[in-house]
Amino acid sequence: MAAASSVLVICLLSAWHLLGMLERGPFLLISAAIAFWVLAFYWVFRKGLNRRWADPSLTLQQMGAATLTMLGAAYMADRSRAVFLVILMMVLTFGVLRLGTRALLIYAAAVVSGYAGVIGLLWMFKRHTLDLRLELVQLLVFAVTMPWFALMGGYISGLRDQLKTALRRARANESALAESQRLAHIGSWSFDLATGVTVWSAETYRIFGIDPDQPALVGAEFSALVHPEDREQYMRLIQNASLQAENFDIEYRIKLPSGAVRWVHTIAKPVVDDKGLATVINGTVMDITERKCAEEQVRQLAHFDALTELPNRNLLIELLRHALSRTQRCHTSLALLFIDLDGFKKVNDTLGHEAGDFVLATFAQRLRACLRKCDTAARLGGDEFVVLVEDSESSLFNVSAIAERVLAAASTPFRFRNHEFVLSASVGVATHPRAGTSVDALIKNADIAMYSAKQAGKNSWRNWAETFPAPGG
Repeated sequence: MAAASSVLVICLLSAWHLLGMLERGPFLLISAAIAFWVLAFYWVFRKGLNRRWADPSLTLQQMGAATLTMLGAAYMADRSRAVFLVILMMVLTFGVLRLGTRALLIYAAAVVSGYAGVIGLLWMFKRHTLDLRLELVQLLVFAVTMPWFALMGGYISGLRDQLKTALRRARANESALAESQRLAHIGSWSFDLATGVTVWSAETYRIFGIDPDQPALVGAEFSALVHPEDREQYMRLIQNASLQAENFDIEYRIKLPSGAVRWVHTIAKPVVDDKGLATVINGTVMDITERKCAEEQVRQLAHFDALTELPNRNLLIELLRHALSRTQRCHTSLALLFIDLDGFKKVNDTLGHEAGDFVLATFAQRLRACLRKCDTAARLGGDEFVVLVEDSESSLFNVSAIAERVLAAASTPFRFRNHEFVLSASVGVATHPRAGTSVDALIKNADIAMYSAKQAGKNSWRNWAETFPAPGG
């Protein structure tokens, strides 16, 4: 900027010289002085010497050099002296960009004093060129305007510094907020109901898998991100927030552009006007995929067998309780098959637990394959399994068919590494209501029927109602 200002001053001097307002000698001398200072400061900045000063821009030094040059020009210019006072005002304006009020006032006082010195030198050595009354009036005007401009410039400079500080703080806060949102996996968003404009934070873009350089999605474009099974509920809540200014808190799934599914938790609060109508909806969105996965793992561990991935005893009891309620309410049939693998202990003892685990996992796969989709297989523990059969049409035909398929699945040879062995199963069947009307009764009587099949020679199934005619439970 200083170099550009210097070029402008030289152009003005050239114009004054061509108009006859500045003689050739002073013009060349002043122009040479300006060029010298420009080259001198360029060399200082080029060498990096300015870094040794508190103000690396050397604002005061440049202003001092320019002031001395202009005061010298004012002494040499016989008819254009007032013009250089204007240039000194320009130099003060340059200082506003860097200096505070105190420094600008000191500079103004120094310039006024310097110009008073110029008038004194003119009175002593070039009195014939001096109109003392006019010069004193100019000095008085200069003495009033320079401090005034210094005060105004200092005020403007102070405002600029305050704005810069506020901007830095805002950027720091924004950066801290963005980092906090990134660490917490929480994004923020705002939807203007009047304009339809949506604003997302950087973390919101990341959560939804959208390029931050793209505009935030709204309307049908955003609803397409919501999982189809959750879309209707989400859109209903958005509509209630828009029309009735209702807050909402929802967990739902989104399908990322990559095809992955992510769980998010959204909290929204509408901003209402004096009439109670929603104008803006502000909200947060949190990525809860990890939490949902952890919850699913806990649920899996609590309700499913880790080895076979079948429902465990806890989940079986719950499923059986619900099945009994449906059966009693709808007057349908229900049967429970209790399965024990014959010869499993021998495999464990001779080939080790790894072979035993292989048998259990393989039999669980076969068990699932031989059942209907509406039937449920579960592992009680050890080599004991249970199958829950609903809607058996009050006859044993379907149950017997399933029992035969279970026996076939158990008797199919198992191949573990270089070993092949054949097992069998003993199956006990308990039907509702003949074998019991409670969970405990059905499991107990199915277990009793299984032991009856085992005592009868294994590799067979027995129905409790046929083996023990009197119902229990």
